[in-house]
Amino acid sequence: MAMNASRSVTIIVNPAAAAGRRRSGHATRLAAALRRAGVAVQIVHTRDRGHATELARAAVRHGGCSHVVATGGDGTVAEVARGLAGSDVVLAVLPVGTANVLARELDLPFDERTLARGIIAGTTTTVWPGVLHTAQGPSLFVQMAGVGFDAHVVHTVSPRLKKAVGRAAYVVSVLRALWGYRYPVLRVEVDGVMHGASSAIISKGALYAGRHVLAPVSMQGEKAFSVVLFGNAGPWATLRYGLALLCGTLPRQKDVTVLRAKTVAIPAPTGLPVQSDGDAHGHTAIRADINDRPLRIAICPPAG
Repeated sequence: MAMNASRSVTIIVNPAAAAGRRRSGHATRLAAALRRAGVAVQIVHTRDRGHATELARAAVRHGGCSHVVATGGDGTVAEVARGLAGSDVVLAVLPVGTANVLARELDLPFDERTLARGIIAGTTTTVWPGVLHTAQGPSLFVQMAGVGFDAHVVHTVSPRLKKAVGRAAYVVSVLRALWGYRYPVLRVEVDGVMHGASSAIISKGALYAGRHVLAPVSMQGEKAFSVVLFGNAGPWATLRYGLALLCGTLPRQKDVTVLRAKTVAIPAPTGLPVQSDGDAHGHTAIRADINDRPLRIAICPPAG
């Protein structure tokens, strides 16, 4: 259903992030395409981490807003999604981040004109995000949450280096962590059944760090997670997992277990770093379950 002409679109962009000027340019071109179609648009800029959530909530409270556009990567998308949770406002994604996993997962448009057409046409898909519960309280995530080696890498990556070289900063962090991380054994409770693992990723999608296959199928449209458990520990096992990820064979590794679940808890060890949608997000113990309401996301309009 096409959007009502009386409704408006809010575009949220983080000008201080990596490629900030380029992001602002994308947002300006999207706004121009929408305005040419008679859509009222406002562009708002974030000041710091978490501000995108506040801006999205403000757009919902203001009323009359049909779509909020997250201009950035998966972290920005997650922040905006948290602000829209529980509302009928549609999340639109202008993917200009480092990995853009959700955009690749859902085959979302990467150019402004196609996204504008999708917003105007009102074409959407429905996803069921997860909720991560930590000592800081509940927080929505749209792609994944992780504990173990990958979360340690996210916590230790240099923000300055990430801003300068993008995804390569994570390679540096991985190389530093391989022999520095202690690889503790996690207790992972999957739908009430306890498992041991060196690392665990609770995923809504099938992809990781761009186009790399993490799980056999996507759970975005279902009220469930894929829980990926890594059985072995240590630098050599981690290097093997990384190579398998690059080759698209990770889910087929004998010591990698992929389980379907509705609730996941990692009670111990406590104090381990946690990542959520590619950003540092507190420490264990954690619990994850499915949000009680779905999220609508703008998609490409039908051809023709």
